[in-house]
Amino acid sequence: MSEFVYLDYNATTPVAPEVLDQMLPWMRDRSWNAASAHAGGRLASAAIDRARESVANLVGVRPREIVWTSGSTEANNLALKGVMNAAPPGARILVSATEHKSVLDTAEAIAAKGFKLEVLPVDSDGLLDLDHYERALGRDVALVSVMLANNETGVVQPLERIAAMAGAVDAVVHTDATQAPGRLEIDLEMLGVDLASFSAHKFCGPKGTGALFVRRGLQVTPQIHGGGHEGGLRSGTSNVPGIVGMGAAADLAVQRLVEDRRCYAELMRIFLGELDRLLDDWQVVGSGATRIPNTVNLRMVGADGEAVLVNAPQILISTGSACTARVPDASHVLQAMGMTQETAYECVRISMGRETTPNDVTTAAAAIAAAATRVRELTREGAGA
Repeated sequence: MSEFVYLDYNATTPVAPEVLDQMLPWMRDRSWNAASAHAGGRLASAAIDRARESVANLVGVRPREIVWTSGSTEANNLALKGVMNAAPPGARILVSATEHKSVLDTAEAIAAKGFKLEVLPVDSDGLLDLDHYERALGRDVALVSVMLANNETGVVQPLERIAAMAGAVDAVVHTDATQAPGRLEIDLEMLGVDLASFSAHKFCGPKGTGALFVRRGLQVTPQIHGGGHEGGLRSGTSNVPGIVGMGAAADLAVQRLVEDRRCYAELMRIFLGELDRLLDDWQVVGSGATRIPNTVNLRMVGADGEAVLVNAPQILISTGSACTARVPDASHVLQAMGMTQETAYECVRISMGRETTPNDVTTAAAAIAAAATRVRELTREGAGA
């Protein structure tokens, strides 16, 4: 794969070698069920407990408040459905317009059962419109869901304030925090949220493993039944290797946070500097907001993003969320920020990771600039034909 420059880490990250080393024994030699009463089962259960402590430490909560899932999509479903299933008829759910589809689609499914859904607008930087949000809040709001860091733009929401405002009307607050580990310092207690979703594969852990933070005492209805695992909230045989891997990835994220953030900032400086030298008429989406340091969404005026990808095939970047990248519609996130479909099509996302080098970003800047220039030329030729 050396012929490619991979800059799509928000879609997924490679498993760190240190993480894989801890997972392998549980895949090869210790294939015990953590629910078994024998000694092997107890060892597997203890490994899960250690991983739970690691993930809890990563996000600033108690270990018993961590519930294992298959990833953020399941965690988002459990959070939203689990709270609303216990809500009174006609209760409202508020979600921001720039949420991941696993939140928006789940909220729409909940609304189809008789609850009231309101999608909250954002400004041109992707930040929640707090005035509109304040007007929307009321005692009939059961749940508010606002993403911590956006997967397409990297924009970080003022979640502590959002949660405090919801708390004034006793609404439960959920955040999809999938993109935050390893890129932001996370303290869910300080943020004041009640539920938060995570996926291991976004911070150098394995795919197929995730977690939901559930604040102690919060009533959440389970969505998967059969065995009463995870305190009754998520039945099913525990994925011991995956959970061990998520715990190891959480430890690594804590250890490397300061250095990783410093490296991302420097790589981003190099990349944007090179792009500015080689290409004119481009913009950083969400430039007026705080963003996670590894992520930038670029609009290249007059150059279709998909066409840029085709003309720079060795640069692995994205035109939107990996979960909806094959959907022909323009990004709902960018349109919610006020872009037309045409301008949203001109955007690409670059997201860096631990393996990214200065050579990677300079190579990428040159290839993207050349591709955008070529696409613009072809567009002008087509318009003049």
